[in-house]
Amino acid sequence: MVEPKKKRLRAAQMDPETRRIQLLQLGVSAFASKGIDSAKHADIARASGVSVPTVFSYFPNREALVEAILDEVARGIVAEVLEPAQQLSDTQARLEATAPLYIQFAEKKPDYVKVWLMWSMHFAHELQVKYALVEEQIIGYLRGMILELSLGRRADDSAEDLARMILACSNVLAKMVLDGVPEARRERFYRHVLQPLTTMVQADD
Repeated sequence: MVEPKKKRLRAAQMDPETRRIQLLQLGVSAFASKGIDSAKHADIARASGVSVPTVFSYFPNREALVEAILDEVARGIVAEVLEPAQQLSDTQARLEATAPLYIQFAEKKPDYVKVWLMWSMHFAHELQVKYALVEEQIIGYLRGMILELSLGRRADDSAEDLARMILACSNVLAKMVLDGVPEARRERFYRHVLQPLTTMVQADD
């Protein structure tokens, strides 16, 4: 006896902008699960319940899809890490808040941070160039606060080195979140490694 075909569930109707946001978010999850090089339009269509041609109507080729997903990851970091920190009135507080906000972002939206970390290690030239632009925005934000707090005692290149160390340690801590490292161990890493960096604003010895 031939079983009847299961009726395909149709996705709920959405206005174009709402649908685009949904596809971007599901795209981030697909990239986090399958990798930047392996996730396809079909993966996003399957997750959203729309047809593959519908996904192509928003992202007409592979390059457009990758660019849009990476832009969404960068937007998430800026919106949920940098912008909330900037709302604090005290410069030292803004600097010290950046890493904890990033960790909260990793807990809240782990797929975004997974793609960010994958992206940071991707060796395709065009993706490296795109990553460098976003990384420079973050480094510039941290460097500016370090220079302001050092009152001119720290050289610009020294401030940039410190900013890069803060970002690198923040990425390690975010990876610990993704790996399920117990909170107590993460807190020790933050207290002994990362937090001291946010207070190293004096000139080098």
